[in-house]
Amino acid sequence: MKKLFFLLLTLLMIGCSHKQFSPWDASDMWYQTDKPADDNLVDVFYITSTVTNKSVDANGNEVFRAQLTPDERKQFYKEMDYAKYMFGDSVNFFSPYYHQFTLSAINATVENRMDSLSAITQEVCDAFDYYMKHYNKGRRFIIAGFSQGAMHTLSLLKHISDKQYERLVAAYMIGYRLTAEDLKNPHIKPAMSETGTGVTVSFNSVTSTDAIWHDITDGAAVCINPINWTTDATPAPLYYHGDTATVKVDTAMNVLIVEGLDISKYYTPGQEAFYPKGNLHHWDLLFYRESIKANAYKRAY
Repeated sequence: MKKLFFLLLTLLMIGCSHKQFSPWDASDMWYQTDKPADDNLVDVFYITSTVTNKSVDANGNEVFRAQLTPDERKQFYKEMDYAKYMFGDSVNFFSPYYHQFTLSAINATVENRMDSLSAITQEVCDAFDYYMKHYNKGRRFIIAGFSQGAMHTLSLLKHISDKQYERLVAAYMIGYRLTAEDLKNPHIKPAMSETGTGVTVSFNSVTSTDAIWHDITDGAAVCINPINWTTDATPAPLYYHGDTATVKVDTAMNVLIVEGLDISKYYTPGQEAFYPKGNLHHWDLLFYRESIKANAYKRAY
């Protein structure tokens, strides 16, 4: 009888101590830094852009929710490292490795791609929830993402709780638009100047409105210039690797117009199927790095 009692007690203790497995428990699912988080600093939760053009399963069928290959993980790391450098040592930096919504999915039918996109969005939300539970410790935070990462940033703004939103310094949606429908959400307040908290910064760049990438720009209701932090057509100087240009908001299309660049120099061959020559989506993270860094610091501290 005593043996049976102790057996039952042991089984009960094992059941009570059982922890549900989460993929986010694994350290290799996160960008790793060499220093612990500092409670005196603001956090940045950063979501990377697209590194996977096309992916197939074991049977050779195309899939739109792609597991990262070793080479793609390296590309993820490079962007994470760049973003960590962009925001600087004045923040704690967190960034998850997540399944990719492939670039080729853009040209697929809505029906074929929506399940994959929904699953990936949920995955990013789960990663954020894990970060909040295990890493954030009640600190104020910034959400930021570029391209596909900006899409997921928008989803996170709709996902976070009201209590969490109270601690949001700002969200940086780099290379993606905010629509009038998005602005109905109480957690999405467009940035209108270089100060203020709880706001969302949104912009994407072109050399002319003829070069708009409709998937990321159509329906844009707001746009802010990330150099002079105005929402009108006031031009601001851009200096990038020896080149000089001016940047201003097109208030009709709510997109950034960059004038004065040699378009052929700022062009990514092979991307014609996704966006036209003169679209500067690839450069949105690069052009405005120092300005975003300074602005994030100003809003946070």
